[in-house]
Amino acid sequence: MKRRFKKILVTLCSLTMVFSLVACSSSNDSFDGKTVTLAKELDIISMDSSYATDGSSFEAIQATVDGLLTVDADGNIIPALAKDKAKISEDGLTYTYELKDAKWDNGTTVTANDFVYAWQRTASSADAEYNYLYGEDGACIANADAVTSGEKEASELGVKAINDTTLEITLSKPCAYFESLMSFPVFYPINEAFATEKGDQYALTPENMLACGAYKMTSWETGSKYVLEKNESYYDADAVKVDKLVFNIVKDLSSSALAFESGDVNFTKLNKDLVDKYKGSSTYTEVLEGYLWYFQYNYANEYLANANIRKAISLAIDKEDLVNNVLKDGSIVANGFVPTELTTGPDGKDYRETAPTYIETNVEEAKKAWEAGLKELGVESITLSMLFDNADPAKSAAEYLQSNLQSTLEGLIIEMVAQEKNNRIEMQKARDFDISLTRWGPDYADPTTYLYLMTTGNSYNYGDYSSAEYDEKIKEASNEQNMETRWQLLKDAEGICMQDYPVAPIFQVGGASLISENVKGIETHAVGVPYIYKNVEIVE
Repeated sequence: MKRRFKKILVTLCSLTMVFSLVACSSSNDSFDGKTVTLAKELDIISMDSSYATDGSSFEAIQATVDGLLTVDADGNIIPALAKDKAKISEDGLTYTYELKDAKWDNGTTVTANDFVYAWQRTASSADAEYNYLYGEDGACIANADAVTSGEKEASELGVKAINDTTLEITLSKPCAYFESLMSFPVFYPINEAFATEKGDQYALTPENMLACGAYKMTSWETGSKYVLEKNESYYDADAVKVDKLVFNIVKDLSSSALAFESGDVNFTKLNKDLVDKYKGSSTYTEVLEGYLWYFQYNYANEYLANANIRKAISLAIDKEDLVNNVLKDGSIVANGFVPTELTTGPDGKDYRETAPTYIETNVEEAKKAWEAGLKELGVESITLSMLFDNADPAKSAAEYLQSNLQSTLEGLIIEMVAQEKNNRIEMQKARDFDISLTRWGPDYADPTTYLYLMTTGNSYNYGDYSSAEYDEKIKEASNEQNMETRWQLLKDAEGICMQDYPVAPIFQVGGASLISENVKGIETHAVGVPYIYKNVEIVE
């Protein structure tokens, strides 16, 4: 199948043992024409839209709660709980939405105050990592940064309910991608009365959640599986074609591939060891996903504080060999911090198509920079740790990168630190790493969803890179209203960052999968929520 971002397919990934797969298929959760059982490598971390930070959580939240807007199969922004797109004031600072007649699954009406409460709750919480998206690094909602920092009360956030069905949002400045953000879970509604009643138990278990989306969660066994059932209270329930989605949390892709062959599983991702076996099959597909995998260097490390050492490691990576002969899943080389097919510019061309290429593999230059760095540091060898997820594609990529770099840069020793994803994230937050093989998926369709990450003090700038020149260029772009000028400023900013080597873009991940031919309608998206399940169906 043609590789592209927004492609209809069925979801996710693998099961731990053939026995467990068969056990699942023989239960009431089996694939019976009304239930679709899906395999998934990563569990949900949080079902609270204020605090979720990962793709698996975003997917489950999006399936159970609607936002103002959503996206269709081709990535176009369309209404969800809003009757239509916003009415925008002439100065671009006021967005007004009228809400549909929608219900939470406890029978209460979804109101404009549900958005006001959710947004104030998120913006004012120090533990809400995505609250920055409300401010100047995101939606540019008036007073958001001051609310987040505690300088102003949550009630001063630029959002208010005119009445139960009218929501008004005030921005501090025009935001070109504002409506793209409205499909992202951090901007979803929360029922105030219900959340207040549940307190610190809110969203921890199915009975402590409310749904106003296509499905509701009826079971969640952490580390094992979760179940979504059709929400009969949903305003668009007629469009939901299956009764139940069962997600099994697993790691062994070989077992799930065998289960696929036997008909027990409708979808499984494939790792590098399985691609050659199944490529060419009518059920095989590849997509190019939005996630960019990259090295992040910790500037607190005495060796990585040296620009030549960072440059050497970045240029030494044989990315072509990695994607073509190791990953083999449709991944492509990344030579910039803004990935391909993210968004188009004022000229209608893909950002990456017109932006310069950075950090291409260059072994000769890498060795020169390495020798220069060692000389500057007064050492003959360097030992660095590499933090990475202990699941593919990170695991396979990390093992290759260790070998590749150690054989290319004489005197480099890389110690491997494999962790579960949650632990890897916590170690990054604690700055407990030298090099981290990490990833980022775009929250909205604009280069700033990546470029903001490298600004001084950004909560995801785990390496603590800081450049006044870069920050100023990003600020200029943020304030620029001429789209052509803004686009060039963003390209200039990326160039400043890439020349400093605070990160090393490595690959844009692909997804090789086996998909049952009679299961349709699950959408994959490069931007925002990776998988959307509302339209999944079983066809004859």
